[in-house]
Amino acid sequence: MMKNLLTVLIVQSMLLVVSLSHTTAQSAWTLQDCIDHALEHNLDLRRQHLQTDRAGHDVRQSYMQTLPGINAGTSMGYSFGRSIDAVTNEFFTERIASQRMSASASMTLFAGFSTINNIRYTLARYTALRLDSEATKNDLILTIAGAYLQILYFEDMLEVASQQYELAEQQLERARILYEGGTISRGRLLEMEAMVAEEEVRLTNANNQLDLSYLEMIYLLELDPEEGFLVVRPEEIDVEGLPPLYEPGYILEKALNVEPAVRAAQKRITMAEKGLSITRGQQLPTVVLGTSLGSAYSEAVTQMVGNNQANTMLDQLAVRHPDINKRDNNDAVAWEVVPYRDQIRENYFRNIHLSVNIPVFNQWERRTRIQYARIDLEQSRLQYERAKNNLGQIIHHAHADALAAYKDYMSNTKALEAARESFKYSEQGFTLGLVSTLELNESRIRLNRAEVSALQSMYEFVFKMKVLEFYQGEGFVL
Repeated sequence: MMKNLLTVLIVQSMLLVVSLSHTTAQSAWTLQDCIDHALEHNLDLRRQHLQTDRAGHDVRQSYMQTLPGINAGTSMGYSFGRSIDAVTNEFFTERIASQRMSASASMTLFAGFSTINNIRYTLARYTALRLDSEATKNDLILTIAGAYLQILYFEDMLEVASQQYELAEQQLERARILYEGGTISRGRLLEMEAMVAEEEVRLTNANNQLDLSYLEMIYLLELDPEEGFLVVRPEEIDVEGLPPLYEPGYILEKALNVEPAVRAAQKRITMAEKGLSITRGQQLPTVVLGTSLGSAYSEAVTQMVGNNQANTMLDQLAVRHPDINKRDNNDAVAWEVVPYRDQIRENYFRNIHLSVNIPVFNQWERRTRIQYARIDLEQSRLQYERAKNNLGQIIHHAHADALAAYKDYMSNTKALEAARESFKYSEQGFTLGLVSTLELNESRIRLNRAEVSALQSMYEFVFKMKVLEFYQGEGFVL
């Protein structure tokens, strides 16, 4: 008696620990809470969002390619030794400081329609990547929903195991009373104790499976396993209130219009078409309109200071070549560097030009690229057909699974009712001494299996039906 009481206390303590570990979270999580958290924190999905954002920048850049390009620059330096001044084009041996500044602008007038085709290409690519993210979101939602239903299933399994254990304990107590009254033998009492031990093992296994299902959900949600986590059970899963099971063709027709993977494959056909157009455009001439302006400054540019014009040439040579004997200072002409502002104004230049580049022969390179682009287009069309076929297989398979789960659920429901009646009869017969312990144990095992099968088929049927609803664009709501 004390041994069985100790066993009950141990099991109840274990259940209490598990319950506390699951309820230490600040708040319980509904299915929608789990989905929202996963969509926000999933690493793979966040990585795809970054790729989509980058593609969005590519779209903006493709639009900017329609604008002219403008550049400006300046350079300043010193020349030492014998060199040619860039402004005067004369040789000098002394140190000369100089500066040049310029600005230019160019605009492509025609490039084989590559600019507009590139805009359409980047738009299609951005849409395809965004749809890829939607497809990943859908896969994640289904995974989270499956893990959520698995938790509910194992919680029900734990409840069934607990009820079976309590029932076995009650039967054991009655068996002890019958044994003490001499109605049953000690062997039958030992069989009942073994039955309780088996139920305790099932209870422990149910606890372990529930803990593992919670751990799987925690990993899916990118949560800390050390923190508590608890899911909220829906008020009731109404199996009878589920929508009718439509034909696969009807479901597939709706799914093709909303399934992101199929739509992404379709957009990649557009990408390949525009890629082919861009490659073909490279065979056409390119016309570019450009303009530039600038100015320069140099210390080599000097001007005469004084009124003596007769000796201008000689004095200029004397200034630039010190080895020439200078004349009397009273007759010499003074020279000074032309001011910075005056040089910038006098050296100002501007031009406008139109350039045409005509591809004539490029070692068959462009023609090869066109062939590659055609192959890419054909591959994208095949991928689109593959995406549609895959969706069709998924829909037909899910439909067949849902139909089979429904039939299995109906059969297991009937089997459960029969098993309950059978066990009730066996329990009464055991009390009256008409049913052996072995027969009671077999009846209890059949009841346990029927309850497990009914629960499993019910959750399987609900999940498959919700998957079909999800593929029709109706979300996943219990």
